[in-house]
Amino acid sequence: MSKGGALWLAAALAAAVLSEGRPSLAGDDQTGPLPLSAKGQPVVGFPEGAPATPPLPPVFTAEELTKLRNGRYRAAIAMQALDTPWNSLQVQAISDTLGKYGVEVVAVTDAAQDPARQSAQLRALADQKVHVLFSVPIDPATQAQAYRRVGEAGIKLIFMDNVPHGLQPGKDYVTVVASDNEQNAAFATEELLKAIGGRGEVALITYSYDSYYSIAARRRGFERTLTSHPDVRLAVVEKFTQPSEVYHKTIAMLTARPTIKGIFAVWADPAMQAIAAAQALGREDIVVTTNDLGPDSALYVARGQIHAIGAQMPYDLGVAEANAALYALLGKPVAPYISIAALGVKQSNLLSALEMVTKRSPPPEVAAACGDKCTGVAAR
Repeated sequence: MSKGGALWLAAALAAAVLSEGRPSLAGDDQTGPLPLSAKGQPVVGFPEGAPATPPLPPVFTAEELTKLRNGRYRAAIAMQALDTPWNSLQVQAISDTLGKYGVEVVAVTDAAQDPARQSAQLRALADQKVHVLFSVPIDPATQAQAYRRVGEAGIKLIFMDNVPHGLQPGKDYVTVVASDNEQNAAFATEELLKAIGGRGEVALITYSYDSYYSIAARRRGFERTLTSHPDVRLAVVEKFTQPSEVYHKTIAMLTARPTIKGIFAVWADPAMQAIAAAQALGREDIVVTTNDLGPDSALYVARGQIHAIGAQMPYDLGVAEANAALYALLGKPVAPYISIAALGVKQSNLLSALEMVTKRSPPPEVAAACGDKCTGVAAR
């Protein structure tokens, strides 16, 4: 193992030790960070999954700061979509963090969940000769060549959530930064099963791109949690490409299977569509949990329509991605997988959790919908 690999492994082991024994819940009013999974997506060189390492600290020498500020470095961000707070907060965090060191974000693209469109955008961004590119691949199974061309152009690639198949860290890309998506889903699923009394039928609403690793990890967390509840049966797995499809799919699903008691959706937008469909059918009894917290989904939690959320920390993720890019621009080693713990969110700790996630005070409409029900504290 190389010296850099040994450092990565040591950091990963330290993170795993720190997470051992950490409760997923610190009481109903203090829901905190969930234990950090030890490994991430299997990639070239790490067939069992790259070790999870904590974010890099923004510690630079005076000489390094001068190099960054005088380098006229340019960055671009190729998002899978720009329609959620998760996306906008990461873009904001990357831009804020890089700007402190004189690195300019010159382009942000929105692929609207279309891998072909995203691949075309990658070609255009590579032609702009940026120095670093941040991106969420939509379909890792088919986009490897598009991203490989970016790396071959001398652009440092920082992946968010997923790595295209066959790409090697340290060669084709710098690192991937992700939330602990498996623990996100495990928390939300556990809360769903508690809410339905540990028995009955549930449904999974998931993304149609099976190769999208962060979603695959959420599905794994959901399914793993189900195995410890033998009286709960997975009745339907419904897939979507665009969240807007979920409303009609849920109408059809609940009409065909009225015995379903709960739904786990892999992120908040399809969850909100599922709730609207259940309400249209008069099914106020359906328990819905999901992942990803923003002002929109927070309103659903405040009103009791989303029972629990395994939340990512998108602004923190963006800061970690930007710091990894700064290290790479300076030629400093970066671990192949950087992970940030998930955050368990319920109505009781919603307001403090939302402030932690968005770095802003909760919107007045969320606070108003909470009344006195959301006064707990989210530990971090």
